[in-house]
Amino acid sequence: MKKILTAAAALLLTVIWLPSATASTVHRVGIATYSLGDSVFELPPGSDGTSAKGELTAVVHYPKDLAGHRYPVVLISHGLWISCADRQAWKDQDWEKLDAWPCAAGTPEIPNYRGYDYLGTTLAAQGMIVVSISANGSKARMGQEQDQARAALIGQHLKMWQQLSSTGGGPLAGKLPVSFKGRADLTNVGLMGHSRGGRGTLFYAADQNQQNWPAGVRIKAVIPLAPAEPFSPDEDPDNPELDAYRITNIPVGGIIGSCDGAVRGRVYDYLQAHNRQPLYEWHVRGANHNFFNTQWSPGSGQVGAEDDSPADCGDQRLTEPQQRSVATAYTSAFFKRYLLNDRSGMPLLTGAVRPFAVDVKVDQGVGSRR
Repeated sequence: MKKILTAAAALLLTVIWLPSATASTVHRVGIATYSLGDSVFELPPGSDGTSAKGELTAVVHYPKDLAGHRYPVVLISHGLWISCADRQAWKDQDWEKLDAWPCAAGTPEIPNYRGYDYLGTTLAAQGMIVVSISANGSKARMGQEQDQARAALIGQHLKMWQQLSSTGGGPLAGKLPVSFKGRADLTNVGLMGHSRGGRGTLFYAADQNQQNWPAGVRIKAVIPLAPAEPFSPDEDPDNPELDAYRITNIPVGGIIGSCDGAVRGRVYDYLQAHNRQPLYEWHVRGANHNFFNTQWSPGSGQVGAEDDSPADCGDQRLTEPQQRSVATAYTSAFFKRYLLNDRSGMPLLTGAVRPFAVDVKVDQGVGSRR
């Protein structure tokens, strides 16, 4: 009976929100992938002078009706997770094998970047080109050095897409089944990063780092999804340690869960002190960390997938479908507003309407009703 009720609750969430969230959907969705190699991108050198190389791999969800359109681009960066699907190594907790990059011969990699296909499908159907990138090789660096590596990886993908759209050339020429020349608007980009990907995304979009964006690229909206917190030795929102992650001139919408067993996830505390653009933070009661990524969730059967909710979380846990329905609703409403100038989801973003049988607390900063 409990399983029946859980399934019914998940269905109810879908019926309540998703039809209205996708009411303007008119685009059939295409899916493509590209991989230029596992060790082709030179990551920024570490403080010890050592170097490492990562992959240039991604999955792309896009509106099939490309002709005659120029769509905004959403880039997604996954979090820090094991790279290699070695079940025996997971049983032995052999991190050297699990975190190896590239993975050992005969050991498949974990496609962490495919964990957000559900978001890619929805956003592409609403008129966006969604590029979810692989960052398994970035774990060669830790701390802020990993954030720098992830930012460099984001920048490289955006640079390649700017070249592809503007001239049809660059490293991605001939790597995709359809032509994106003139179809991707790199002056209208949204970023979403999960976990350590969220922290890397904040680093990339921070005021002081915007000078490093590729020519012709402009970031217009950022979603840190259950992001790892930037280091700060105190609770002072003006601490210089936070400057490398401080965004004041771009709309930001954070999503965090009350049953997150990995991170605290708050960015509102230090961003709201200086932001000049809309700022939101949505606290989802019962959401954990891993269910936002399907590869990390038990339903996938993937190596290492687990429910990270702490035993002492007193809130009713959300199921995998419930948690992703909430994430999809807020993510699509946010990007539709700030990339497509579609204000239909504003009541959801501001908390004026609460369509879910799930408690979502909303914090808002300057100009959040715009």
